[in-house]
Amino acid sequence: MHAYRMLSRWALLPLLGAVACGGASRQQPIAVAGSGLDEGHGLLARASSRLLTSEDGDLEPLPTRGEVPRRYDPAYGGDAYGGDAYGSAFGGGAYGGATYASYAPPPWGYPSVNRMPHYQQQAGLTAAVEGTISWRGAIPKVTSACGTIDPLQIGSERGVGGVLVYIERFTTGRVLPNTMGEQRPSLVGGVVVKRGCMLAPTTQVVNPLPAQLAIHGDNKRTRVRLTLPGGVTKLSELQEAGRVALQLKTGVTRVDAEDGSLGAAWVVGVDTPYFAITDDAGRFRIDELAPGTYELTVWQPPIPTVTNGQLVYGPPITLRRSVRVDAARTSRLDVSLGK
Repeated sequence: MHAYRMLSRWALLPLLGAVACGGASRQQPIAVAGSGLDEGHGLLARASSRLLTSEDGDLEPLPTRGEVPRRYDPAYGGDAYGGDAYGSAFGGGAYGGATYASYAPPPWGYPSVNRMPHYQQQAGLTAAVEGTISWRGAIPKVTSACGTIDPLQIGSERGVGGVLVYIERFTTGRVLPNTMGEQRPSLVGGVVVKRGCMLAPTTQVVNPLPAQLAIHGDNKRTRVRLTLPGGVTKLSELQEAGRVALQLKTGVTRVDAEDGSLGAAWVVGVDTPYFAITDDAGRFRIDELAPGTYELTVWQPPIPTVTNGQLVYGPPITLRRSVRVDAARTSRLDVSLGK
């Protein structure tokens, strides 16, 4: 505020004098720091508005915050430079308050995330498993009321992209990075985007949990259907360039259209640092494993059928394979899906 006052006294006096061209009697004094006019829309904003609109007559007072004048007394939570500490002295929170004017953020009904790993961490792990997920048989294509979509991402040599491979059961694992004083996995996933007749990406992992999922719209409004773990269904209006958000828990969440016209997105919440999504050629790799035998889960979203122009989804394709790994080499696991 000191800088503002100095700027107002020396740099803005010519501007205000030019605006008040009717004479010194029309020029108003600089607002006192901390007063109701000293809010960033005081004399400077009024003068700028007058210059842009070329309106005649006296400058009309603009609205002020009104209810609670800004204070600089430490007894009210402020200081000599910042006013009322971002509203915290009057019911708000640090850096903007907890209500954001008339909007109150919805409370999440889930417990706070457990950042501590459920396994024994060990540095220097060198074992790994890699492989390819491929598709055998005919490559399906389906057409909904919106248009034709490709439910599978088939790449070179019939590799399947977008397949989730993960390991859940283990007792020793990689060391998690230390972020802000706590060991936790980095946040991955959490964004779905409507693109024409598809919700993308088709498959993604969100970790750690609980975490937020944000669904972004394109230039056409739609009603999205969210099928949560356990089968609970919620409907939300996704406006043009709009956004819908919810908090995820462990399990599979399906995002599709209420009318069944859009290819679904599948969001899988996992509580493990060992996961991979196959690339365009169907390849995956999971490293930093301790020597031992692991059960890998291969998860491919269900391929829809069409009924009366609507996409209908059955169960996913889920396979489990055991593989032995040791520190001396990378183990190989190749899996074929389809008929």
